[in-house]
Amino acid sequence: MNGFLLIDKPSGISSRGCLDLVKKILNEKKVGHCGTLDPLATGMLPISIGEATKFSYYVSSLPKTYNVKILFGLETDTGDITGIEICKADVKFSKKELSKALESFIGKQDQIPPMYSALKRDGKPLYYWARKGVSLKREPRHIEVQGLNLKSVTKMKEIEIEISCTKGTYIRALVQSIGKSLNSAATVLELRRTHIGSFNEENLVNKWTIMRGKKKKE
Repeated sequence: MNGFLLIDKPSGISSRGCLDLVKKILNEKKVGHCGTLDPLATGMLPISIGEATKFSYYVSSLPKTYNVKILFGLETDTGDITGIEICKADVKFSKKELSKALESFIGKQDQIPPMYSALKRDGKPLYYWARKGVSLKREPRHIEVQGLNLKSVTKMKEIEIEISCTKGTYIRALVQSIGKSLNSAATVLELRRTHIGSFNEENLVNKWTIMRGKKKKE
């Protein structure tokens, strides 16, 4: 079997866990994923199968779009609501100030990857060291936020935004930076990847769809 599957990853499972599940369902050994999603995140996770794994890099390099729900006034060690609380902060900015702050993050910029990420150091992902209480120096990455739209506001403490960005952008780190720019704090409540390149949510399948398809073939 050769090709790509665009999986609708559920929350609560890692990208690797999702990959292993698909591998088991399809009974395929040569399988990989293109572009890691946090366990909290849902949405588009491209899975390459067979000869398609040779083209994984091209898919993972495509620009991506996310819907993000943000809670202001709270910062956690992981940058999302699953982490341990680090601090709380006041939420005193206006909607106008919020819009101006969001606009300031559009464009090319440098971003330091968070410790809670899958980047490798000494053969181990950074989150391995973070869980041991070790903070390592990370080199900044060049990223570009191509679009950042405010979708909804709930009493200024919770908002939803849509972010379009290049490969390598850490949404949790971006959200933390947005919070600091408003003299507050921020963490990710929900995160969903909706687009990769020209692919959108209409192309997504879930594990149950795969299982039904397998049973029909059998």
